[in-house]
Amino acid sequence: MESGRLNLDNVEANGNSKETAVVATYKALPDDDCNRQDKEENVAMGKPNNETDIDDEVHEKILKDENKVSPTKDATEVKFISENGDAKIDIETVKQALSGMGKEELMKFANDPFWIRLRWFLFIAFWLLWAAMLGGAVAIVIMAPKCSAPKPKEWWERSPIVQLDPVETSSHDLKGVESLLDSLKEQNIEAISLASIVKESPTGGVEDFKDIKPELGTISDLETLVKSAKERDQRIILELDPTHTSTEHPWFKRSVEKEDPFTSYYIWADGKTASDGRRNPPNNWLSIFGGSAWEWNEQREQYYLHQFNKTQPELNYNNPAVVGEFSDILSHWLKLGISGFRLANTQYLTEDPDLRDEFRSTVPMEADNYDSLVHAYTRDRPENGVVLSKWQERVYNETGSTGLFTLQDDIGTDILQVYNEKKRLIDIPQNSQFLANADSNTNATTLHKGISHWLNFTSWPAWNINSKKQSLRQRMPADIADSLTLMTLLLPGTPILKLNDTLSAKDAFATLTKARQSSTFLHGETMLRIVNGSVFVYTRSWLKSGNPGYLVAYQTAEEPTVMDLSNIPQISDEISVVAHSPNYVQDGDTIRTKLYSNRVPISAKSTVVLTFVPKS
Repeated sequence: MESGRLNLDNVEANGNSKETAVVATYKALPDDDCNRQDKEENVAMGKPNNETDIDDEVHEKILKDENKVSPTKDATEVKFISENGDAKIDIETVKQALSGMGKEELMKFANDPFWIRLRWFLFIAFWLLWAAMLGGAVAIVIMAPKCSAPKPKEWWERSPIVQLDPVETSSHDLKGVESLLDSLKEQNIEAISLASIVKESPTGGVEDFKDIKPELGTISDLETLVKSAKERDQRIILELDPTHTSTEHPWFKRSVEKEDPFTSYYIWADGKTASDGRRNPPNNWLSIFGGSAWEWNEQREQYYLHQFNKTQPELNYNNPAVVGEFSDILSHWLKLGISGFRLANTQYLTEDPDLRDEFRSTVPMEADNYDSLVHAYTRDRPENGVVLSKWQERVYNETGSTGLFTLQDDIGTDILQVYNEKKRLIDIPQNSQFLANADSNTNATTLHKGISHWLNFTSWPAWNINSKKQSLRQRMPADIADSLTLMTLLLPGTPILKLNDTLSAKDAFATLTKARQSSTFLHGETMLRIVNGSVFVYTRSWLKSGNPGYLVAYQTAEEPTVMDLSNIPQISDEISVVAHSPNYVQDGDTIRTKLYSNRVPISAKSTVVLTFVPKS
């Protein structure tokens, strides 16, 4: 090929080369530029102007033949390069792209029955698969295990229980109790436990389990009280002692006469004759008040058992008929609207039917002292649980399991485990002697040990701060009593309080009893601590709830201190004071409500309650 000329000898008419197809490509230029460039190139290459027609024909033929290039072979790109007046040719091999089918060919396949069926099959298969995936997703959502919601708390768990003797009211009767309902409602009290209302004889002991003391009112007055309480979403609980009656009770009088079925309603036994001919009791059992637990009855000519006073003969709960009688008594009160019971002295319910002597204690003591014997045959017998279970069933059956069934007295951990072997028998078991006996000198270690020990055995106990012998406010100054009361209100469990415990620090009390309705209190976790050696501290928090956590601190020492609470898990850097006992003070006259957790002041014998945003 000579300079400036393209040798086309090897290009066949059909556009295919003998070895490699040649394609001439040009850079698109404007028309004017193209004409001018053509003229310039013609002059430069020595071509006359009339030769452009020949070149145009060749150019046109090359472009037409380009579309006929076989897609299976490589195409060659020819570039004309002008350099120093000479034309150079640069040939590069390029890959020819495949061209698609035309419209006619596509329509030919589109109307083919095979392809029509295939398209419908794929269409239907797609939607079936989509529906199957949707159904599978729904099934996964429905069948996947869900986080179970916490069991709702009962009414006696949300509210403290206020034990109220009608004689403590202004009118000393049931109408006086009714007059207190509104003020108790303001303190968020939903449960009132009525004490000492069952009719008794002048000598002591119950004369009629189904009637009330005349001086307190009538059954109609009780029904009115129950109705008024329910209108305020409050419940009335009744306290009963099922262990004994009065000697004036009709049952006892008929039992003395050996009238069936009352003959064995009480525990009767023949005496023992000594060598000197004297008559002695059947065994060595003692009354809790000291002396023999047996009393001779001249009319029946037998001894009857009394673990309390001799005017209080012991009922025989080894007799199923007596168990049934007391079940009917519970039903009687439930029909009048009573919402539950707190039973007293149930540790003495049953006795050894063989009347065996009890063993002497190893502790030296006077022979007639109750504690001189080990009371294996008269106290805390497993058979007590059988009796209680029947009564619980009666209460639950008649209230739809919403009635309270619990005890007034402390119960040991060993006995509680026996009672709960098959089911939960006692709703709010109590073992708070350390609180019932607490005084102003009670230290943080005693509180920590007593509370943590009982929480290890039951998740929701009763905390009774008043003993049968002395109330809290009889054992310590009022300001310390307020501190101890407020300290118990957010413990997991139900405080058992007296009326005065709710009135002294009313604002703080109402704040904390309101907090008892929160998820944090009802379902949260509890952590106990001793801070600075003298401050008893516990936290209540529940991360799932989104509610704030609570920290309660009670300073048992005689001097103020500053607590560092920042190392307690989940405590935030900033905390807030929400309630405190009346004797709580800080530096200055104003209580700062926003504090840093590493510097929290607390005064002597006071309680402060703080809230915080729990750290996860």
